[in-house]
Amino acid sequence: MSDLSTPPTPDGGALLGHTRAFSRDPFGALERWADHGDVVRLEFPGETFYLVSDPALIERVLHDADGRFVIAEQQRRAFADVEDHAVTTAVGDRWRRLRTALQPAFARNTIDRYADGMVEQTVSRVEAWDDGEEIDLHREMRYLTLDILAETLLGVDIGGNEDVVLDATDALVDRADPRRPAQLLPDWVPTPTDRRFRRKVAALDSYVDRCLAARQEGSRGDDACSVLLDAHDRGELTGEEVRHNLVALLLAGSDTSALGLTYCWYLLSTHPDAYSALVAEYDEHVESKRPTAESRERLDGLRNAVSETLRLYPPTWNTMRQAVRPVMLGGYRLPEGAELMLSQWVLHRDERFWESPSAFRPSRWEDERDRPEYAYFPFSGGPRHCIGMHFAWLELHLALATMIGRVELDVTIDETLTFAPTLSLRPEAEISAIVRHR
Repeated sequence: MSDLSTPPTPDGGALLGHTRAFSRDPFGALERWADHGDVVRLEFPGETFYLVSDPALIERVLHDADGRFVIAEQQRRAFADVEDHAVTTAVGDRWRRLRTALQPAFARNTIDRYADGMVEQTVSRVEAWDDGEEIDLHREMRYLTLDILAETLLGVDIGGNEDVVLDATDALVDRADPRRPAQLLPDWVPTPTDRRFRRKVAALDSYVDRCLAARQEGSRGDDACSVLLDAHDRGELTGEEVRHNLVALLLAGSDTSALGLTYCWYLLSTHPDAYSALVAEYDEHVESKRPTAESRERLDGLRNAVSETLRLYPPTWNTMRQAVRPVMLGGYRLPEGAELMLSQWVLHRDERFWESPSAFRPSRWEDERDRPEYAYFPFSGGPRHCIGMHFAWLELHLALATMIGRVELDVTIDETLTFAPTLSLRPEAEISAIVRHR
């Protein structure tokens, strides 16, 4: 293959390119397009993307040591006006400065100290459910993960203000949906979705400012809010950087974990044998219905179930990077500005690396297998891997274990489970559950 050749382009429409196929079946389309090669060119109105589905190439991009790839412009636009000054969108020296400032709050020994708070918040949420009550599962998991995040990482009591965060998250997700017709309009054209976004983000900014004012006067610890405020006091961060990084933690930190728990319960409800095995494991290894960071290490089956859930339904389904200069990738010369799609959804379901990839099989994680590292990367990878990765794993394990020890959730969905291809892998239908206390 010539190193000057162009990546293959699947068939698409003359005017809209691959837009129609993506709008009709986004995740099925990604899987079909990946069959055309490890680097595939996709055309959308005004934009070209390159879908990369080889683990070695993904590792090369994410571990870029030569400064050839940065956060893609498409991703920065998605978070514009809400996380402009956050580590999630920063590049270069600014990203390194923000990452360094935040890192103490996410050190492994610091994260482990949050375990009791995670369990306590889960117990409080579960005890508020009545036996036989029908709950909106995804919404309840969002409340839970937001309560956990606020209590541990931010050191605030968010009670009564959860909807301020959830509404802003929903507004951001709606604005970023690539299927929204208004995405084709210039940024200066106001739309109802844009106006709602501005209102909800303004309310969130106001709430975060009140939290910061309260924490500024109070005692400090090693939580993320304290760490950011200390860095501000030392002159290392601006006020906007402090606020935008707290907003980023609230939005992303609660949404992705809530989706992981929602899909865990959905899969366990549809696989009763797997659920029964987790109940038996819990009853054997957890005392007093209070899992700990230590007992978590004995819950192998539970950890495998969570890993398998994030394989099948990765809350972050796509990671974007952009070439800052012409690059060679997979034998193809890509132009400066090329936007790369590194799709967790595609790699996590690739038959080259996973036997029966559409099946829920927690047991596949019991044995080590010679599988490329980036056949599985639910929290991205490289230096820019999700800073909250260890926090999220601990939260998912302990929250799920606490719930399994106290309730059974009979999950129902009125239609086929489909997903919105926006910032996170959100279900398009309501997922409900009947609560049965153990």
